[in-house]
Amino acid sequence: MSMLESPIAQRNGQTMLCPICQISLKIALEGHGEVDFCEKCHGMWVDFMEERHVFELKPQVFTIDELRRLHNLYHPLGKIDPVRYIPCPVCKELMLRKNWGNYSGVVVNKCEKHGTWFSSNEQLEKIKEYIAYGGIEYEKLQMNQQDLAGINHKILKEIADRYRETEYSNMHARFYKFLGF
Repeated sequence: MSMLESPIAQRNGQTMLCPICQISLKIALEGHGEVDFCEKCHGMWVDFMEERHVFELKPQVFTIDELRRLHNLYHPLGKIDPVRYIPCPVCKELMLRKNWGNYSGVVVNKCEKHGTWFSSNEQLEKIKEYIAYGGIEYEKLQMNQQDLAGINHKILKEIADRYRETEYSNMHARFYKFLGF
């Protein structure tokens, strides 16, 4: 991480404070993006628009076999921090605690309007590792498989409904034939 010339982070004309330590956040470069960090607790704020640059996300295509192999190699962050809701440095509303992505195992604090708070550089590095191991592509694969499973379920339900309707119609036809109609 490298420091910039204007070290104090500001949004909407207000100095941004660390949601943990309540001291001014400093501006630095991480990867190819700009982050705001706390010198005391080493937490980092990443705006939504900067996240792609910080993690250096590039479109890559992995085969399904590569994704499965890479996912087996990847181990989520084993450290579990105590649950603590903290305010967004921009709007001061409490942020949600979310697993970054769906399978990364890295729980971050996220403001749905402004960005993400990473409580340590270790979290940032673990997410970069997750991305490098094909985590985003794995999540896309999982979403596609879930979508296909949903479509398959709907088709099977439709087939079962049609089968019941046909059986019901056949039962009526046999009954009417029995009655002589």
